[in-house]
Amino acid sequence: MTDRRRQFLRRFWHSVRLTPIRKRGQDVDHLLGVCAALLSQRGEVSTARIAAEAIAAYDHLNDEGRGAFFDALAKDYSASAADLQRAIDAYQINPTPLNAHALHQAAEPRRQELFRRLNTGAGGTQLLVRLRADLLQTLDDHPERASIDADLVHLLRWWFNRGFLVLQRIDWRTSATVLERLIAYEAVHQIQGWDDLRRRLEADRRCYAFFHPALRDEPLIFIEVALTSRLAGDVQSLLDIRTPVADPTHARWAMFYSITNCQPGLRGVSFGNFLIKQVVEDLSRDFRSLRKFATLSPIPGFRSGF
Repeated sequence: MTDRRRQFLRRFWHSVRLTPIRKRGQDVDHLLGVCAALLSQRGEVSTARIAAEAIAAYDHLNDEGRGAFFDALAKDYSASAADLQRAIDAYQINPTPLNAHALHQAAEPRRQELFRRLNTGAGGTQLLVRLRADLLQTLDDHPERASIDADLVHLLRWWFNRGFLVLQRIDWRTSATVLERLIAYEAVHQIQGWDDLRRRLEADRRCYAFFHPALRDEPLIFIEVALTSRLAGDVQSLLDIRTPVADPTHARWAMFYSITNCQPGLRGVSFGNFLIKQVVEDLSRDFRSLRKFATLSPIPGFRSGF
């Protein structure tokens, strides 16, 4: 082993060695040291290993520590103003595609590469979704952190585009873990326990959700549909668990009565339009008798002023 490599490993071990997590918001300095090591790595295996250490370090932060970490991301992980100016000057002198690419690279904040490398660790995608949810809670008091949010949204829109999403029908045979999360996440019409959920998953009801391969058993968004023989005039009749279960093969209407985004960290990443269109296609294929698709407003008294 060369002296240079030995010195690097010694510096790396010093930055990431396990220490009692006691200080400065549960040791944000330790996390920042791991992040520095992560950006200096070139090998895929070592990058994934250090990313896993960074993920564990973030999990130990308290509110104070997360705030300090966000401040560091905003201040120390932005694009270099000097490098950006040089790239701008070079492009103005010679506006070639190569110089345009160099300008694009100079304008990219260092934190985007940090986020990409964090994503290589086990649980990295889930961490970044959670990190953005934590960040969003601070933006009102710290608007200077908005640039971090913009970078996260940019990456998450790529990683959660329609090509990566998996549509699944949720029924009573779905894993208990997912069913429990439906009860916890439902934001339009609260699910009143297991009996209520079971009625919503009967033969004349449908529930569909988008999942992502990196977030197992974590629905991103789900939609609830009632298959009825006529247009429903109110949602209460659809939610009544005493309503007899109808034969879905005779249904002529599909009533969309609830849609819930489950992950606060994915706010602004569009799923709903894709989900509705895909569900309409699936229902039309499975039930040839369906003629109409409609929705019920979840806002009481919405039409009273018209």
